Amino acid sequence: MTDLKTSLMNIDSWIRLGYVLLFLVFLAIARGLLFIIILVQSGMFLATGSTNKKIIDFSGDLSLWVFDTLRFVTFTSEHKAFPFSEWSRSLEGSADRSGTDQPDRADDSEFKSVGATDDVPSFTADEGSSGGIGDRDEDKGS
Repeated sequence: MTDLKTSLMNIDSWIRLGYVLLFLVFLAIARGLLFIIILVQSGMFLATGSTNKKIIDFSGDLSLWVFDTLRFVTFTSEHKAFPFSEWSRSLEGSADRSGTDQPDRADDSEFKSVGATDDVPSFTADEGSSGGIGDRDEDKGS
């Protein structure tokens, strides 16, 4: 009982809860912004066949801010996101985040092209056969 009373009387807990509630309001605003960005980028892509680089950069930064903020409100991190810290902290990445330096797309040079001469099983029927799996099994077993 005394632990509960001590916890409820701790001013730092109430301050943290206030920040969490404030950031939840900010997250609701960010959600609306991201929805608008999605609509604008989709419309631009359909109309012109390309997207706006500045909007892509902003939405990437906003996504990182949302990630940092979610980590704070879920008590995973003590780092308060913008406006209580530098915006660049979200851009550069927090110390808790890993793997953001990797490119978004795989480098095609890492993959080897598989030709028809390679011994790779095929799951399609050979030309000229009836296409049934049982046809191939009969050739092997009898």
